[in-house]
Amino acid sequence: MLKFLMMALVMMFMNKNTLKPSMWIMVSMFNLSIHQGSTGKMSYLLIGDSLSFWITNMSLWVIMLILSIKMSNYEKHKMIFMLLTMILMTTFYCWNFLLFYIMFEMSMVMIIITVMIWGYQPERVEATMFMVIMTSALSLPFFLSLMNKFNYLNFWMLPAKIQMWEYLSIMFIFMVKLPAFTLHAWLPKLHVESPIQGSMILAAVMLKLGGYGMIRMNVMTNFINNVTSHIIIAFSTWSIIILSIVCLMQSDLKSMIAYSSIVHMGLTLAGISLTKEKGIISSVIIMLGHGMCSSALFFLCNQMYKNNKSRSMIMNKGTTTMSPTMTTSWFILCMMNAPMPPSINILGEILTLKLVMEWSMKSVLFILMMMMVSFSYSIIMFCVPTHGNYSKMSKKITTYNSKNLTITIMHMIPGIAMIIKSNLMMTT
Repeated sequence: MLKFLMMALVMMFMNKNTLKPSMWIMVSMFNLSIHQGSTGKMSYLLIGDSLSFWITNMSLWVIMLILSIKMSNYEKHKMIFMLLTMILMTTFYCWNFLLFYIMFEMSMVMIIITVMIWGYQPERVEATMFMVIMTSALSLPFFLSLMNKFNYLNFWMLPAKIQMWEYLSIMFIFMVKLPAFTLHAWLPKLHVESPIQGSMILAAVMLKLGGYGMIRMNVMTNFINNVTSHIIIAFSTWSIIILSIVCLMQSDLKSMIAYSSIVHMGLTLAGISLTKEKGIISSVIIMLGHGMCSSALFFLCNQMYKNNKSRSMIMNKGTTTMSPTMTTSWFILCMMNAPMPPSINILGEILTLKLVMEWSMKSVLFILMMMMVSFSYSIIMFCVPTHGNYSKMSKKITTYNSKNLTITIMHMIPGIAMIIKSNLMMTT
């Protein structure tokens, strides 16, 4: 800890311009120092392992890119996201279940503040209230089971055998944040009303909180029998097919990207429900790859909105043909979303589908349907903005400058670089 104390002392003598990057380097070095092959304890409240390391690194990377976007009232924007960084690091490194849940909900409060301040439509109030009501209603059974059962609130001391309703009361909290099918209605609505920084952090980090919580609670899934596993995995498979078809029906580009996020999280739910080590690893890989890809897709969608003042697929037809660099970036991201090599997404999805087929060969037909439909909306998402004649009312894209290109490339680099050293992911 001495090196962090020395950095803190040096930062006290820095001016305002050099303080922000120095703080970011300090937080990153702290996260790298606690990455070990096994669990590493830092204090009586904080403990870290490989899962915490990878999810936290993704959060820091995305928030760093968000802070580089020019926003109105930038000082307030920076303060909110710095506070969100501290909340997320506490969430991913705490080992007390009650503290984890408190930080888990506080992170959503920061998203609500962001949407209410920088949102530009009056419907944002309805969207945030919809999310608050859904999360609050599903939290009530959890508190009942918490008071009824748990004497110890440590992740490693939670009871291994609990009743089904107690297990579901905990899983519903994370499934609504994942979000699972039938609990997903708040997400597309909130994405549509959210500003660009809210959509980026919501897709990249907030959806991963649900998957992270389900992995942490995986110790209590030992009591689940074969029938329950059949129900969960069949539910995940059908939800992916149904939501992929819903994606094909969307006319709003931002809404289509939001529904594609729910499709990927459905595959994550299937991997976690298999309760195998490879299933957990594949779910983490999907979460990391999707976090980088979806954040960049929302960023480029915002650039199209700045040009045409519309998110409609018809109004944005042929928009990117005016900028070959933007067309190339959009193609790479859509193929990462499909997924196609060389992104890390394809590794996670192949591992998950392989495990599902090993679990039951009867699922092969559903997997083929799932692959066909999920590829279709990614191809349509690419073809509509990059083909055809653009509207004469559109002006030449001037918003996709070198800074925006750099932000897009910085999203792509981790998703492609991680597959080069994919053996590091296998130690999660």
